[in-house]
Amino acid sequence: MLLTQIERIDQKRDRIYVDGEFVLLLYVTDIRRYRLEEEMEITIEKVEEIYHDVVLRRAKLKAMQLLKSMDYSEKGLRDKLAKLYYPPRAINEALDYVIGYGYIDDSRYARNYIRFKKDSQSKKQIMYTLNQKGVSKERIELAFEEEYDNEENAIIRAIVKKIGSLERLEELTDTEKQKVAAYLFRKGFSSSEIREYISWG
Repeated sequence: MLLTQIERIDQKRDRIYVDGEFVLLLYVTDIRRYRLEEEMEITIEKVEEIYHDVVLRRAKLKAMQLLKSMDYSEKGLRDKLAKLYYPPRAINEALDYVIGYGYIDDSRYARNYIRFKKDSQSKKQIMYTLNQKGVSKERIELAFEEEYDNEENAIIRAIVKKIGSLERLEELTDTEKQKVAAYLFRKGFSSSEIREYISWG
């Protein structure tokens, strides 16, 4: 096997390509320690040794560190590790590791997200965000069944956030009410829900 390229990412890290494929993410100090150079012959045993001792170990640690600071969906953590330049194999195995220990659970993530956001965002908005984070439709629907009552609290909070209080609605002109209604519509509330609180014309 041939170490075909050492590609600099930043001052500390490099991508290592073996036979043209990105297989290792190493620090400059690692490259010196293993005496790696472009165009050198390298055995599969040596690549596997470096991968397991350095790359995979760091990918698992990074995944754990990220999960300590905030909750992630599986896709969210995968995307974050990819942005940190870990090779696909290390990302897959790090994900398997944290999932195996129950540190990532998309159903739990969806329930927690809904519980946290249900009083400030519309159901539609929450569904869109969870979908973007890679949570399956089935898990989202089940989480809503368990955690979501109705949108009354959310729409009231949205109105209060926009104008200060519900009572202020009576003081608004029709034009101002329409602007608040448009704001709520953009937040994902339906026209019928908005009309329960705001009428004009």
